[in-house]
Formats: sequence, structure tokens, C-alpha cells
Amino acid sequence: MNAFGLIFADSYDVALDKLTEHRTLAAVPFGGRYRVIDFTLSNLVNAGIRNIGIITTQKYDSLMNHVRAGAEWDLNRKSTGLTFLPPYSSEDIRKSVYENRLEAMQSNMAYIRNMREEYVIMTSCNYIGNVDFDKMLEYHISTGADITGLYTKNPHNKAGDIPSTEFIVEKDQTVSDVRITSDPAEGACIAANAYILKRQDLLEVLEHTIRENKTSFRRHVLIEAIERGYKFMAYEAPETLLFLDTISSYMKSNFELLDRGMRDELFYNEYRPVITKVKDSAPTKYASEAKATNSIIADGAVIEGEVRNSIIFRGVRVKKGAVVENCVLMQDVLVGEAARLNYAVLDKNVTINDCRMLSGYITHPFYVGHGENI
Repeated sequence: MNAFGLIFADSYDVALDKLTEHRTLAAVPFGGRYRVIDFTLSNLVNAGIRNIGIITTQKYDSLMNHVRAGAEWDLNRKSTGLTFLPPYSSEDIRKSVYENRLEAMQSNMAYIRNMREEYVIMTSCNYIGNVDFDKMLEYHISTGADITGLYTKNPHNKAGDIPSTEFIVEKDQTVSDVRITSDPAEGACIAANAYILKRQDLLEVLEHTIRENKTSFRRHVLIEAIERGYKFMAYEAPETLLFLDTISSYMKSNFELLDRGMRDELFYNEYRPVITKVKDSAPTKYASEAKATNSIIADGAVIEGEVRNSIIFRGVRVKKGAVVENCVLMQDVLVGEAARLNYAVLDKNVTINDCRMLSGYITHPFYVGHGENI
């Protein structure tokens, strides 16, 4: 494909403060054995993209450890491949921490200049989906668009109290306005923060915004493009997009995987596999008294108690008499004997001692932070 990819690893439009306290959004675990970045990287690689830059600002050690040189995605090549783009890497703009996507791109113009592909596909990590970027690029080229933005009319688990970018889309699929809304109407065209444009056009836009000291991608790039008469096309994602705006939407999007149809759409496409870092773990061990119902349980877990309607990551141990229901338990969580958990999200290496009871609700999950002992 004659395009390179830019991934925004940080959380510009989400309220996942607890989940991203020690990691960037792209490194957040999802679905039992994946990280959010796995879906984004796989989407680009499955479209034939072999040059990908990951723009980061802070707390990216976990992300770098997971992705490494990109070998799992066949990106560890001599002349092309994966590049991490941390702060302080450019003379174009001196920013220690990027406050938004525009500043992130302004600070990495040297990388963009060095690319040889004609087009750039840029995307955030605030959604999960098996997106066919190849078809989106074909649409962009066939319509003669200057900019093409990805959107959905069915944003699964989009939090109503988190501002969303909404496209006003005309009958011919051109975008006539871009708005921020906290209460989108049913059927609104909600942007997924993924865009395609020519590399040279992007460079010209970035140079203009630096000269004019402009900082908003929505106002100073998208809206100004519309005002200047550029052809801004909207591309509706035929795939389901699961959003990760809050702890609640994170939990709901994980629970969507308990539906077989959703799992089939995400993972069982012969030509668009979801790739992740390989870890060799023993098969999950179920004790004679264990019960597991409607759950996803990764390898390396030990289940002695009962698990219902939950997502269980690698290395989790649920001891005898414990009941885990409607929960997301990340890697190496230990649930003690006779403990009861309901609507809880437990980060990595959490220990829940014997007989403890934690309960939240689907709209307000009980969250336990990395390494805590209760």
C-alpha cells in the first residue's frame, strides 16, 4: 500500500485516568490477552502498511515492552517498519508533552518528511474494531477527497458524558461541519479519530498551523479545510467499533466479547487477523469444584472457584469458594478463598484476600489499581 501509518498512543479524548495512571491508552489490556495497540497495529498491517509511527508522550514503557520492534506484526525490517516517536524528538516545535493530536504531529514533522509513501493514515486508540483501512483508502482515492474521516452511526459503549466529535454529513457523504457534542442524537455520525490525506498536504497543513500558532486539529485543520473548500469526505465504518471512553465503557466493551457474533467479527476474519505479542503459558487449570459460565478465560489461569460473565486474563488465580461475576481481571490477579466480586475491574497483580466482598455496577464499576492488596 502506498501509505504509512501514524498511531496516537495517548488518551486525548477519554476519561480513563485510573487505567492510564501507569500506562498509555494504547497499552491498556483488553479481551483477556490483548492490548489496545494490537487492534490498531493489526488494522494497519492487514491493509498492507509497512511503515508505522507510534506517537507517545509519557508512560510508554509498558507499550514499548509489549510492541518491541514489531516482530509479531512483521515490522522489524531493514528499510521499513515500526518507529516510536517520543517527545523532544524534533526541532519543529518544542513541546515536552503534547496536549493534543495537532501538537503531536507538529512535533514529528521530521518523521513525516522522511516518509516516501503518498498517503498517511492516522488513527487514535480510543476504539476497538477490525477496520479495513485498505477499503477506506480506496474510497478516499476514488472520491478525489482531500481528507477522509472514519465515522460510525452506532458507537458501541460511547460514554454520553465524554465529548464526542460529530461529523455533519451530507447526502453525497461530504462533511459540511465538525462539532463537539456531549449528547449526540441517535444516528449521529460519530468520528473515530481516524483520517486519511496525502503526506504532502499534511506537511503543508502542519507548517501553516505552526506559523499561525494554531493548536486544535478539529478547529484549525478540519473546520478550516471545510471553510476553504477542500473536499472532506466521510467514510462510514461497516465494522462494529467498541469505544473506551471511561472505566464503564471499557468494561462494557470487554463484555461485548462474550457475544459470539462480536468475537467472530473481531477475530475470525481470515484476511484480517488480530496479532499480539506471543507468550508461552500453560493451559488453564480447572479444579474439580470449579465452575465457569459465559466467560473468556486466558491460558495460564487457575480456576478453583466460580467465574460467571467475566473476562479473565493470563495468570489469574481464583481460589476455592470465590465467586467472580461480571468482572474484568487483568494479568496475575489473585482472588482469595470465599471472596465475592461483582462488576469490578482489577488491574494487574492485584490481590484480593480471603472473604473480601467488592461490588460495583455496570455504570460504576469497582476499580482496583495496579498491584493493590485488599
